[in-house]
Amino acid sequence: MHPEDFLSLEEWHRLLAASPTPRETALLWLMAGCGLRVSEVAALKVEHVDSAGGYLHVVNGKGGKQRTCVIPRPAIDALAAYLQSRESGYVFEGRHMGHLSTRQIQRLLDETAEDAGLQETRPGKMRQRKKVTPHLLRHSFSRWTLDAGIDIAYLQQQLGHASLSTTAIYLQARPNHRRRAYEMAGFDEMLKRGSSSI
Repeated sequence: MHPEDFLSLEEWHRLLAASPTPRETALLWLMAGCGLRVSEVAALKVEHVDSAGGYLHVVNGKGGKQRTCVIPRPAIDALAAYLQSRESGYVFEGRHMGHLSTRQIQRLLDETAEDAGLQETRPGKMRQRKKVTPHLLRHSFSRWTLDAGIDIAYLQQQLGHASLSTTAIYLQARPNHRRRAYEMAGFDEMLKRGSSSI
């Protein structure tokens, strides 16, 4: 993966600052703050969110799998500001019965990214896709998680990956996570001590 596959934290804060309403802010936090897929965000119900416990329950994950995800405090606050006192139904209700479609969520993200000055097409690609997409937010969440030093097994569970090897692609993009693991284990010092005793 390349740096263009992720948002920097500075870009993330620009995106948040450009969010026009609490609804868009909540959408951003669920994708980039929790790592949810856009389909999971669309189908999320209020009763699936455990704000007191700091979790949400994904009941429609890829392949029909369910999982429980951690919600960071800013995402809980964003959801509370958007939902106010609503206690049931889809988090992101559509105009008519049901929820916002994934296409509508992508459109809202596209507009917010345009306002933030981040939405550019990528030249040189077979299809000139937009830079900021729901999946890019999920990638960014993964990078930030590893940068924070969170164990890759926890990231795998959060993302709902069946195999750790799928999650491990983010390690290739962030070798500093491996560097930190060596440092925290005292590997450098162990090697020094070993050499002085020879």
